Amino acid sequence: MKKFPALHTISAILKIFAVVIGIAAIAGFVGVITKVLPVYGQNVPLIGAAILLGGAFYLLMLWAMAEGILVILAIEENTRKTN
Repeated sequence: MKKFPALHTISAILKIFAVVIGIAAIAGFVGVITKVLPVYGQNVPLIGAAILLGGAFYLLMLWAMAEGILVILAIEENTRKTN
């Protein structure tokens, strides 16, 4: 059995949130480009790009936090094995 099961669970939840945010960013980008562009015109691609870049940023940050938790757990496990 792994130590600190709550941290493993939190890491998995963060990864799930990251994927959901990535999918939502792509859906938001596609929605803005297909639905809003014909109505409002020129500046809409910039808004779509901002949605996509913001979603990618949050996806990477959440994924990095999840991996950071796993790295800390691996360091703890390796430290415990050496003592």
